[in-house]
Amino acid sequence: MDSSDHAARARLTARVHTIALAAAALAGDLVFPLLAHAVPANGVAAPDFALKDLSGRNQRLSEFRGDVVVLTFWASWCGPCRDALQSVGAAAGGSAVAPVVIGVSLDGDAARAASVAASLDLHFPSLLDAGQSVGRLYDVQHLPLTLLIDREGVVRESWVRAPVPPDVLVQTIGELEP
Repeated sequence: MDSSDHAARARLTARVHTIALAAAALAGDLVFPLLAHAVPANGVAAPDFALKDLSGRNQRLSEFRGDVVVLTFWASWCGPCRDALQSVGAAAGGSAVAPVVIGVSLDGDAARAASVAASLDLHFPSLLDAGQSVGRLYDVQHLPLTLLIDREGVVRESWVRAPVPPDVLVQTIGELEP
């Protein structure tokens, strides 16, 4: 094989690699936006799940069909989650429509989750998702994640990475009333 054959093969290989990289980049641009906010979209039914609360009782999301539900995913190691839990608790108490508030702790340690819930004096149940199966079901990639679910079980609003201001949550809950 002479040097012109090597050069031709090198150019061909470079073109193939360039095309492959371009295709991969294009695929990433098309797919990544779909994955960037894969939390259940507004207008989509919230996936049902069952978890134990911190006292060991089973709770199922579908048991609250007919009620407005505020679902908040949190973890003990997440600083903004503490603010989100307090914000959700304050909004629930200040709303004319009393929503059901449910926290879902992604902690692997029930005692640590219970300690945080007690220190924040939460007046709503926190469910323990130690295996993070529900976290995966809801594609929780960033905490805190708060979802507002209407009486039919449909997600109406979501807030990611920051606490929901209580007045915004109260207003949004009020908009769900007929």
